Amino acid sequence: MKILTILILGMGLLCANRLQAQDTLIYPKQKIKIMLVGTYHFANPGQDKFNTKVDDYGTPERQQQIQEVNNALAKFKPEKIFLESNIKYQNEADAHFQQYKEGKVDITGKMINERLQIGEKLAKQLNNKHIYAADAGGEWLGKEVERYADSANLGYYKKFVKMFGEYITYYNHYIATHTVKENLEYLNRPEELLNHNHMMYNYVFPRIGAGDNYIGAELVGEWYKRNVKIYANILKNVSPTDKQVMVLFGSGHIYILKQLFKDNPDFEVIEANTYLATVNNLRKP
Repeated sequence: MKILTILILGMGLLCANRLQAQDTLIYPKQKIKIMLVGTYHFANPGQDKFNTKVDDYGTPERQQQIQEVNNALAKFKPEKIFLESNIKYQNEADAHFQQYKEGKVDITGKMINERLQIGEKLAKQLNNKHIYAADAGGEWLGKEVERYADSANLGYYKKFVKMFGEYITYYNHYIATHTVKENLEYLNRPEELLNHNHMMYNYVFPRIGAGDNYIGAELVGEWYKRNVKIYANILKNVSPTDKQVMVLFGSGHIYILKQLFKDNPDFEVIEANTYLATVNNLRKP
């Protein structure tokens, strides 16, 4: 056992020294610039614990605003765009993108979702050959957490639900009265990603069931596992020749994904608001 421990420590030191010497592990000649763009759902799918409500994004006004977003993101020139579609449906995603490029897909009506309105539109605008599905399935234990919190009469969880419900009411009003670009800029502020997304997984959920059945910790673990799978799917589809890639996912995923890529020496994380922010929408809401 002691010999095995010494060998593991020795290998760790060798790897650390090698990483310091060449900075990156897989692609030592360059870092891949990656921009992670958090978004809200344009089509009100109602799949999250707290859901935003949006108006009709097929109207000429909203379509013009979406094009404003795509024009801004196009300046980053992403060669690959990763979307919140399950990787097992990559063939279907390729077929849909091809149909869209051929003008066979109605971009209004039932197709008002961020994957098409931003992801596929932008990929077509940049003449990219493919889009990349990167999502992975995961288990969500929200109902189990709520049952435990209710049975234990956890006051702090009730306070959190009330507070976050009030925030969603505020944010629904915000997105209804601002342009799509302003909404995304607000959503991608670092303090917003931390205080109104990651805080749930870092501060609230882990306390629920601690010392008992750890159901809150289990929820956080499943959420992290899904995001690490997403991260792995992205890594699988980057190559040494890539210079810029973009990830478009629901904002709840961005904090964890950004941390993973920041800690990966092969990547340089570019803030989305480098391209989304303007003088006008830097004002406080």
